[in-house]
Amino acid sequence: MICNNKLQQGINNIKKTVNTLPNSSGVYKMISVTNEILYIGKAKNLAKRVSSYANPLRFNNRLQKMISLIDKIEYISTPDETKALLLEASLIKEIKPKFNILLKDDKTYPNIEFRLGHKWPQIKKHRGKKNDKHCYYGPFASAYHVNVTLDTLQKIFALRTCSDYELLNRKRPCVQFQIQRCSAPCTGEISADAYQEIVSNLQSYMNGKNSNLINSLIKEMNTASKELNYERAANFRDKIRSLEKTYHAFKNLYKNIEESDIFSIVCINNHIAVEVTFCRNGQNFGSNTNYVENKIEEDLGIILQKFILQFYTTQNIPKKIIVSHNMPEKKLLERAFFTKTKSTIEILLATKADTKLIVKEAIKTAEKNLAKKISEMSKTKSLLDNLKIKFNFINNINNIEVYDNSHFSGKEAVGSYIVANKEGFVKDKYRKFNIKSSNTQDDYSMIQEVLTRRIKHGDLPDLIIIDGGKGQLSKAREVLEKMNLLNINLISISKGKKRNAENERFYCVNGREIFLKKNNPLFYYLLRLRDEAHRYAINNHKIVRKKNLFTSEIDMIPNVGAKRKKNLLLYFKSLEELKNATLEKLCKVPGISKETAIDIYNFFDKN
Repeated sequence: MICNNKLQQGINNIKKTVNTLPNSSGVYKMISVTNEILYIGKAKNLAKRVSSYANPLRFNNRLQKMISLIDKIEYISTPDETKALLLEASLIKEIKPKFNILLKDDKTYPNIEFRLGHKWPQIKKHRGKKNDKHCYYGPFASAYHVNVTLDTLQKIFALRTCSDYELLNRKRPCVQFQIQRCSAPCTGEISADAYQEIVSNLQSYMNGKNSNLINSLIKEMNTASKELNYERAANFRDKIRSLEKTYHAFKNLYKNIEESDIFSIVCINNHIAVEVTFCRNGQNFGSNTNYVENKIEEDLGIILQKFILQFYTTQNIPKKIIVSHNMPEKKLLERAFFTKTKSTIEILLATKADTKLIVKEAIKTAEKNLAKKISEMSKTKSLLDNLKIKFNFINNINNIEVYDNSHFSGKEAVGSYIVANKEGFVKDKYRKFNIKSSNTQDDYSMIQEVLTRRIKHGDLPDLIIIDGGKGQLSKAREVLEKMNLLNINLISISKGKKRNAENERFYCVNGREIFLKKNNPLFYYLLRLRDEAHRYAINNHKIVRKKNLFTSEIDMIPNVGAKRKKNLLLYFKSLEELKNATLEKLCKVPGISKETAIDIYNFFDKN
């Protein structure tokens, strides 16, 4: 229940601000007394839009809660509403205000990268910024979808999978050639013209021209059969079968859909999920369920509109966007995307038979996944409540951080923590720390360093769990006491006397040891948290160790980056040969200027 006095104070603060706002477009920010940005919105008319928040008839419980926290309102004017819409999306992505609709998993989706700018092109999985020299197919819903597709394409087209370095230095074909999954251009097993023909066939296939390619392969198979080359004919037969199998389940449903993303939204008990389906060239590139935090908005069309705007702050926008629900500002969204891409983007309601069927299936999937998510959240909430009772915590437990260290005899020491709440592991909040302390064999000093560095960043959890015994727990408590944070709950988990799994002990800061039966769900929940922290710490340690393992003297040379390092190794074959190289010889290396050659020569001369 919201206190009427606080709500009225918030309304008064809104009314005071309205008189200072212009009757033009822009973005407004609702701010609390602690300077926390609560909500970001856009408006065609700032004064009119903000004044609507002072109307009690508009209030629901969540809106009341936000208004009761408002201390002031700031705004940014924009030339028009389209610019306001884009600025709103950008600010929400950057600031993540607690009352805005937020994507819980704001990730980039993988593509298949076709390296056409190379003499011997190859295909591989790609995320992030795109290179204009290459061609891309996607996005795919997950890395799994990309890997399955790449595996199928490799079986059919047998393009190289090796790095450029291996391509130039290999003396005999690799095992991929032996199992007919590579054409081995590295050792001249295929001519450049024949390889380019394979590349053209693959491009045709990825552009949806499957029937032409299959007909071509059938002719090749028949020719090989007539020539009594049955092994070659069988190879073509297997490729044809793989092509026909790929996307077979979707070919009728998606055949008329070219470059489109399809958005289907569902709501269960005020929990929101949006199913995004990626369609390219009549093929389904997979779908993904996105969970959305819905703090204020009630209408699914408005929620979907805000979701789509945020979604495309990190994704490439296709020619068509197909939606399950009407959106009130569809035209404005189209104008915003035109401003961003300089090309016409069409947003359509799913009314055609094929798109309606796709949306229907997507909604079923989203409802199933959302129901499962809600059930898991309910179980975890129950475990967190039991955790509070069992360990006699005063405050509710909503956010947990679990800390662990990893090192190899004191070398490559890494500290880290993982984050969990009622929704599960929050992987985008995981953090690692390279240990700065000189005594990296001392677990106690490492846990103190990591905890001290973490606390300085703020936004602290309700419970901290240390992977260790009473000693580690005592050192962690010293840090909290020093920083006046003893209100944060603190426990540790250690293995039993024989360090056997399922004999773990749980310690509290008051010295009390908590015993949990092995059949207690809370026991396995805490172990799952500890194991995840352990996994994350070890993985980060391995990354640091691997990086140091492959670091050589070349990495220390001034003005020599990854590309020049590669050119030097390709040219000289060994580090010893590079060390003894003359200045004239260094200048002959591709990409090495005279100035850089002098730097390299002087570096080895001094060392």
